[in-house]
Amino acid sequence: MDSAPIPTTSLTDVTTPAARSSGETKRHLLAALFSALLPGAGQLFLGQRRKGTVLLLMLAALLTCFWPLRLLRFYPGLVLLFCGWIVLYFYAACTAQLARNDSTGTRPSKWWLVIVLPLTLLTLSLLGRAVTRASGFRAFSMPSTSMEKTILQGDELVADMRYYHSHRPERREAVIFLRDGTFYVKRIIAVGGDSIQGKDNVIFVNGTEQDEPYVENTDSRAQDWMTNFGPFTVSDGKCFVMGDNRDVSLDSRAAEFGLVDDRSIVGKPLFILASHRAGKSIR
Repeated sequence: MDSAPIPTTSLTDVTTPAARSSGETKRHLLAALFSALLPGAGQLFLGQRRKGTVLLLMLAALLTCFWPLRLLRFYPGLVLLFCGWIVLYFYAACTAQLARNDSTGTRPSKWWLVIVLPLTLLTLSLLGRAVTRASGFRAFSMPSTSMEKTILQGDELVADMRYYHSHRPERREAVIFLRDGTFYVKRIIAVGGDSIQGKDNVIFVNGTEQDEPYVENTDSRAQDWMTNFGPFTVSDGKCFVMGDNRDVSLDSRAAEFGLVDDRSIVGKPLFILASHRAGKSIR
């Protein structure tokens, strides 16, 4: 006797809408985290291959502008690069977070951006600083008035820390040098082999009076060693440096400061970054 067929029931998805929503939220948060670290990675994680590839290529183009092109040597280059860097990171993280779910057609809540945006700001700042350092540039804050009127107290300046890897220090250049763990910025007045002398605030190098439009004198009571010194010859491999604000600068005129070794010169100031004179070249 034939047995009656057993009725069968097809299996259905028993996942609740709330569970699906929670899973999608976590997935998009993870994608946003990936893109906050590496623009385009979150899009690839979500399966958006074309957008992810484009964002990665844009990141590669920006990194090429940092190095080897080193466009941070120029103030417009710095502004454009960092604007592009900020826009790319925020766009990549936000679009990964707010990407539409292909199966439901819905988007995650925009409130999750409260978490995504601060995290993105932190990562782009840290990674931007690391890329800047790796490209050979560094920002400094001027703590004193010794280089006024060229560099004012409180100015933020950008320096090329690789410039003197391929250039020799020259007269009249403003330089950054390292001594006893402290960075100084002064101007080279004489190099090795030069004869230098000061007479009543007038500087003579190899017997020739120097035209110094960058000099500022702010104190008529400056000590005699600041206004009259030499003549003497600068040793080979050394530089005689002075601050542009001649009446307050502690520099090579002082016996306790002395000459600066060429090998201690580590950077060339390029331009002012954060002040009311932003973009002004340092010459």
